[in-house]
Amino acid sequence: MFSHCTHTFSRHGLSALMCAHLLMAAGATRAQESAEATAQTSTSKGSSYEVWADVLFGPDGRNLAFHLPDEADLPTAFADLVKRQLQSARIPSVQDSDGSPATFRTGVRMDYRLLPASNPEENSQVQFLGLAVAPLPVKRYLASYPKDVSHQPGWEGGVKATCHVSPEGLCQKIDVQMLPGMPESVRRFAKASFDGWVFEAQRINNRPVEGEVSARFALHTRDEYPRDFRIPAFQRFIQGR
Repeated sequence: MFSHCTHTFSRHGLSALMCAHLLMAAGATRAQESAEATAQTSTSKGSSYEVWADVLFGPDGRNLAFHLPDEADLPTAFADLVKRQLQSARIPSVQDSDGSPATFRTGVRMDYRLLPASNPEENSQVQFLGLAVAPLPVKRYLASYPKDVSHQPGWEGGVKATCHVSPEGLCQKIDVQMLPGMPESVRRFAKASFDGWVFEAQRINNRPVEGEVSARFALHTRDEYPRDFRIPAFQRFIQGR
């Protein structure tokens, strides 16, 4: 496994990285014209990014081959960094059902955090947080936004959901962890969202097997109030002329 490390990038490169992240997030969402809210999936708070790779590990746990599905959306310098880190990736040896070492094809999630420059003269940095192996998402989906939550201005919260992936690449069971007091509609939202995801199942000696992947579903509603609810509508109209 990798330890935490930090790399410096130009401001232009990081802007492109941010755009790439937004493009990937947009690909995971469904348009909701009537919803006064937004939703996203993420693994951590703040300016954090994840990059997925399709990796084949050998019987000794070393990387034999890999592919970055979203490489075209990444800045070249950042993609090169990700590929160098993937090339040196190593996991514990995976065993087949008979106990013999086996090849293991799996998705690998690489987690990064953007560290903005303290002043315009400095370059921004990208910190590598680590990696995790899990079935590779090939389709993401967000269900309709919970109506009871969308009617509460300034509401925010989230849950962690775990999808137990079948050999066919579908969620066969979904567990949702949430804090006490969280609306039950948020649990239903997370389950309905994850149920629409599709994965490339992990493979041991090219045989698809069951897997598990977790994601955090964060929800935020707009904090919208009248400019001054104490002023009658007619008086507001006169003041705005």
